[in-house]
Amino acid sequence: MYADILILAALLQGPKHGYEIKKRYDEVLEGLVTLHHNQLYPTLRRFEENGAVRCETVSQRGKPDRIIYHLTEQGFALFRDIVRDFPHTIAKSDMEFYVRYAFFGFLDPADRLAILQTRSNALKVRLRENERIDEYLAPTFFEQVQPYVDQLRTLRGKQIREELQWLSAQIAHLS
Repeated sequence: MYADILILAALLQGPKHGYEIKKRYDEVLEGLVTLHHNQLYPTLRRFEENGAVRCETVSQRGKPDRIIYHLTEQGFALFRDIVRDFPHTIAKSDMEFYVRYAFFGFLDPADRLAILQTRSNALKVRLRENERIDEYLAPTFFEQVQPYVDQLRTLRGKQIREELQWLSAQIAHLS
């Protein structure tokens, strides 16, 4: 879902052709995730079919025509709806949360609060799962890997707890 958000967000800045959208997407995610052509163009066609994007064909001298994509009002509404839509099933995904948080400026405080609370609840579940994994894994590894597994579990737990503290402060600020 965050791919849809980032594709539409690239068009918030103005009309672009596919390569410009892909370039912007890749810049925002700094190599964390790459947008492939077989994902970009079908998504743009889907957006065009549902009225979120309007296409304009521009002729180029000595080159193939270039298709420029424009975000419509319906596309902007869809962008906001997708950013706002944050069910528990995807709330554990760091990237899904990070992308939505980056676009909080397009949401009202109630929507922001709902996303923060959903993420907080998902992380609490992840923390409990992490503790259950600790109990399960503790006795099962060989001596030479156990210290490294322990360090990774500790790091993961620390990251979750730190994000939960940060989320609590964000929620308190919005409440």
